[in-house]
Amino acid sequence: MRNAALLMFAGMVLAWGCSLSAPPVRYFEVRPPAVEKQDGPRLPSIIVPNFSCLSAYDHLRVVVRRSPVEVATSRTLQWTTVPGRMFAQGLRFHLESTGRFETVRRDAKPVPPYTIEGQVQAIELIESPGMAGHLALHLNVRRSEDGTVIGEKFVDATRAADGDDVSDGVLAVRELYAAELEDLTTWIVDVIEQDLGRAGSRRHSSAAD
Repeated sequence: MRNAALLMFAGMVLAWGCSLSAPPVRYFEVRPPAVEKQDGPRLPSIIVPNFSCLSAYDHLRVVVRRSPVEVATSRTLQWTTVPGRMFAQGLRFHLESTGRFETVRRDAKPVPPYTIEGQVQAIELIESPGMAGHLALHLNVRRSEDGTVIGEKFVDATRAADGDDVSDGVLAVRELYAAELEDLTTWIVDVIEQDLGRAGSRRHSSAAD
């Protein structure tokens, strides 16, 4: 029993020593700022499911690009949630804040008239020649009734950070996303308004026949 107790004590000491020497985990998030309500007619409800994500970025660990051909991750640098969910939440929040849509949800039954689909193709910090954020997204606007994609958009942008720390790179990604959200919202509204206009024209033409 004495040997067992000594072994247990030694294990506790080792574990305590390791916990002291291990670097703490740093958590980051990309939360877009609030926006003012926009003028314009109310549009139908939409859903924005969580985005898919390319496998290299589909995890909590922050990806750091070391060179044009090498990326790396560290368990001490992590997102608060996976990028696909994080960016979809940001888009839902932004679209809902505009007040242009009846409702903006992650999912709903029955399915609303329009679905916004997204894929995170890259979210990474670039180390050289200076810290920078890189973000790449692919979005579709789909008519839920028949599954037709009525709009498609690609985003691929890089922004230099104001400092060399990882947090500076994350702030650059946040600024990128906040700027892109303005363009994405305008684009989504335009695509849906054009589709509604075409639908009205088709109904008018059918009634005339």
